[in-house]
Amino acid sequence: MTFRSCFLLLLLLHISWRLAAQDVEKQNRMLQLPIYFSAINPEHAVGIFALDLPFYFPADDGVRDQFAVSYSMGNTWHPQAWMYYPQNLTKAQQRVNRELYMTWRPTYFESVGVQSKVKTYQSDGVLQHFRFAWIRKWKERNSFILNMNVHLLSGGSSPLHYFVSDRFIETFHTRFAIDDNYGRKLYPFNRASIQFIDEDGNKYRKEQGEWFTSVLDAHYYRQVINRNTEYAHFQLNIGGHLSVPFNSLHRYLIPGMSAGFRLDKLSSPQTSVTLAFDAGLTMPTFLKTGEGVKAIDQSFRETIKMYFGGNIKVSKESILQFGLMNNFQGALMKGSNNDRGQVDYDEIGIRFLHEGDTWEGEDISQEFWLAKITPASLYYFSYKAFLVLGWQRKSRQFNFYIGEDFFFINNAPDFQIGFEYVLPLSRKK
Repeated sequence: MTFRSCFLLLLLLHISWRLAAQDVEKQNRMLQLPIYFSAINPEHAVGIFALDLPFYFPADDGVRDQFAVSYSMGNTWHPQAWMYYPQNLTKAQQRVNRELYMTWRPTYFESVGVQSKVKTYQSDGVLQHFRFAWIRKWKERNSFILNMNVHLLSGGSSPLHYFVSDRFIETFHTRFAIDDNYGRKLYPFNRASIQFIDEDGNKYRKEQGEWFTSVLDAHYYRQVINRNTEYAHFQLNIGGHLSVPFNSLHRYLIPGMSAGFRLDKLSSPQTSVTLAFDAGLTMPTFLKTGEGVKAIDQSFRETIKMYFGGNIKVSKESILQFGLMNNFQGALMKGSNNDRGQVDYDEIGIRFLHEGDTWEGEDISQEFWLAKITPASLYYFSYKAFLVLGWQRKSRQFNFYIGEDFFFINNAPDFQIGFEYVLPLSRKK
């Protein structure tokens, strides 16, 4: 579904709701719980330098200012790969190249004397993300969110990181799936690093134990519709977004826009269900602010999030939330045809590590069969599912989630765990 079609769908819902709905004086709390899932985005070693959008639907709960802190950690595993960009192919060479498998193309470029530009990418370790946010609401329909993002790259040997570590994931694969289907056992565990080298030789690298920042991002939301009935609630938001680079990899101002709706239905006096949808469009290369690494080149990047959940009142003040979030993220770089097998690229040649290579000081004994995950994480869109569990009490929120690749696998990241805590700072006068 394109962004335009999503917007038209929202418009039709708006018209139908205005014709059918009538306001009630006091909305049932079970029909208008605040939704704030800011941290449910893939912890991708390059994607964190783009603009991620929160999943946000406010409620009129009397709170003016809030502070939120979130922590997430994800396993990133992308053994070194090289992306070859041929220069000045003739039309005849283009026809031949399109019929070649991606890993055969670098040899073909060399055989016909075609020069290529080359990018190099790798990531390994547990990528941790600390997010600190200030949330401000005013005049009932307006909200502003300001986020600061800090990251730490770890090897995964800490007990805290066990469930997103290479060791746990490969133990799980051995017992319930295919032994070492990602090739982690071929290489040393816990030697974390992130590295991207572009075609001009510009290099970005982070080592195990390094702290670093990515972006400062700001988000404005406006409630266009907030309609209530005795048994249902509908809300339509639009948003404007902007990120400022606090890094040396992707030094661009990135604007964006979004539109989303939520529909809440009372299923009993103590329970309700929520369906929510949000679509956003960002411009990752809008305005360059300095020299960096050519790691993100998409002119537009789309994001779509869909959430379906249930809400249970467990006490006078406490409500339990649970649900499933599906998160779609567009590719970071141009060049893929987005096929299901993640191996179809326009003209790009791909080279993986193979026997006889050396990576991070280790000799490579053999190639593993899912080597395609490294370029796929950059050129192929991400589709992840998140299981969400939340608790709300007296304007405080605590959310816990677990994320995993769903159908389309690119290890960006492979497995992700996180939580966030929101507390009120001041109330409306």
